[in-house]
Amino acid sequence: MEEREYKDWLSQYTDAEECLNAFQNQKQFFRVNTIKTSLEKFYKTSKLQSKVTTYYGAAFELEEDIQIGKTWEYFLGLIYPQSLPSILVSLVLNPHPNDTVLDVAAAPGSKFSHMAMLMNNEGVLVGNDFKKDKISALYATINRMNILNCIVTIRDGKALGWKERFTKVLLDAPCTALGSGQSAWQRWNKENSDNISRIQKKMLFSAYDALKPGGELVYSTCTYAKEENEDVVNNLLANVPNAKLLDIYLDIPHERGIYLKKCCRIYPQHLQSEGFFIAKIKKGE
Repeated sequence: MEEREYKDWLSQYTDAEECLNAFQNQKQFFRVNTIKTSLEKFYKTSKLQSKVTTYYGAAFELEEDIQIGKTWEYFLGLIYPQSLPSILVSLVLNPHPNDTVLDVAAAPGSKFSHMAMLMNNEGVLVGNDFKKDKISALYATINRMNILNCIVTIRDGKALGWKERFTKVLLDAPCTALGSGQSAWQRWNKENSDNISRIQKKMLFSAYDALKPGGELVYSTCTYAKEENEDVVNNLLANVPNAKLLDIYLDIPHERGIYLKKCCRIYPQHLQSEGFFIAKIKKGE
């Protein structure tokens, strides 16, 4: 696909020029791991040049040009480099210490480790992924961040085989990742998006089956195509009568979903970070 063609396609969702230009001024964000340190102690001991974001007290914007993964704070598990929209996904699900939570595609563990933190390292947190090489990355995150309330499983996200076991479920689905980088569009085509959409739909049905009645599920991607976002969510809503789309209360710059207005679309120009799609679904009693 030529760049002009991609911009024409992207324009149906947002300002294409503004969206692509935003990648040239992206900020680095990280999250403090309060399992290992308090925010007060982090302020006193860390030498990182950073400032807390206005959207979440444990999320920081880095103000110096360094690789976070090479800092002592990273090696000690005190911080996790993570885009701001990715951090917000776990806040939308809002797991508590008494929850039983499933992360369907957990590796390498960014949202998984954040949920453990939000749960105060209590309750039950199941981190699943399908590929064994990804599981090794998840284990590394678990060890570095000192996560104790977790179980790791290796199951196909399209056929988890669990029925009504979890109070909350996160499906951060595999996608075409158009929101992850300036050149991501060069690998994108409509056929690939359609193929991934079919996989996502199966994963969402499987994740929903694993949810207890009254439970809540968050579906997210880091891409723009409605085939991978609204169409996936709408497919569930159209086929499962007791599935209800919930409002998302995020006090951040964003746009509403395409035809599913309760969904949230965050583009790179909104937070000078990744582009993300977030939907929240409740399972009827």
